[in-house]
Amino acid sequence: MNHDLQRMLEDACWDGEANLVASLIARSDVDPAAHHSTALLHAAHRGHWRCVQMLIPVSNPKARNSEALWRAAKHRRMKTVRLLAPVSDTSGWDGWMWDDIPVAIREMCSP
Repeated sequence: MNHDLQRMLEDACWDGEANLVASLIARSDVDPAAHHSTALLHAAHRGHWRCVQMLIPVSNPKARNSEALWRAAKHRRMKTVRLLAPVSDTSGWDGWMWDDIPVAIREMCSP
């Protein structure tokens, strides 16, 4: 794994640079699921749904207790929540995690 390119992927996800994300995840020396799917977490947190859409098949949406979905829900990133909810597992979420999510979004995230 190329650590510089890995960091570039994570930064591109944070910034929503979908074209750069696409080119980086196509490389064999970049692991989109590395660091417990940090790239997906960044994209979900910021609501960059195009990046999330590309990352779902090549990363682990259930990593870190489905934190990518929780971040998207907490920050009201509806398109991203719709993408992540079907591939996430919220059965292990604690009460405070549910409390941080707007009521209208909780139903979408429920197991």
